[in-house]
Amino acid sequence: MPGVFISYRREDSAAYAGRLFDILSARFGADNTFMDVDDIKGGDDFTTVIERKLGVSDALVAVIGEHWISVKEPSGGRRLDNPNDFVRIEIAKALQRGIRVIPVLVGGATLPHPGDLPDNLKGLCDRQAVEVRDTRFHEDAKDLVDVLHGTLHGSGFLFPGLNLKRLVPAIVLGAVILIAGAWLLFAQREKASPTSVAAAAGQAQSSTGGSTGTSASPAANVAGQWEATVKYDWGDTYKELFDFEVDGQELSGTAGFLGVKKGPAIWDGKIAGDRISFMTKTITSLSSNDQTYEDKHYYKGTVKGDTIEFTMVTDSSIESHSPIHFTATRVAKQ
Repeated sequence: MPGVFISYRREDSAAYAGRLFDILSARFGADNTFMDVDDIKGGDDFTTVIERKLGVSDALVAVIGEHWISVKEPSGGRRLDNPNDFVRIEIAKALQRGIRVIPVLVGGATLPHPGDLPDNLKGLCDRQAVEVRDTRFHEDAKDLVDVLHGTLHGSGFLFPGLNLKRLVPAIVLGAVILIAGAWLLFAQREKASPTSVAAAAGQAQSSTGGSTGTSASPAANVAGQWEATVKYDWGDTYKELFDFEVDGQELSGTAGFLGVKKGPAIWDGKIAGDRISFMTKTITSLSSNDQTYEDKHYYKGTVKGDTIEFTMVTDSSIESHSPIHFTATRVAKQ
């Protein structure tokens, strides 16, 4: 999952940033989401913490409200014009490092004009902004989550000051060396006698019990029923039953939810070695109206003999959820 750094001004957009933090930390995990209020402890050096958190972040979300540019210092000057302004430092360092910067416009704000920004922030205007509207907050926040999902972990880092043109000769030379080495290896193999090759093959065959091929790790055997005691993030605990059907590396069946024995159907079930993953869907309704909403629950599990250690994350359009962890145990056949 991507590491997300949330940059904002308290005087401008603290409430919006707090709501976004709840949604993003529920989706990506609290350890992968950084916002100064929750993550900087008393006595920490702010600049050092910013450096450390940006170093493990794949994206910076710059929350921009109507007063983001105009917030003033006690002296009367714009805070943005102060080189020691923390918001300016955060965004400038992210741009310099090549970390993906996503302007998030809240409260009816628009993207700043380049002429209103310091030189080291002008690159912000070249980034595609995401608007999060008051009337469609959860829907727009979900769009932001989708954008962040497209940011692969570690793909955004760029060494400061790196000049790719200077690397071209080294890259070409390295390619030539690799090609020459491969040609020499091929030539040596061609010179090997058929007798020696056959002998080597026979030796390998005898040492492996007659088989010279290699095979991938076998898929874990998870077919059948499993049960687990699951404590959901709102505090309620239920005994859940999982009924798995296996076809090669595809997983289907049902997954218990909120104590319903025959729970929702499994979608996109996969088995890879000792790892399994799948998704289920449920419908949520609010007591205040008759409208219904679809929630998606994403499960990932590691099989260890007759137990599966699961992590489940819920993607909801109406409320935030934290990841939950539980262990399922195979139900003995009667």
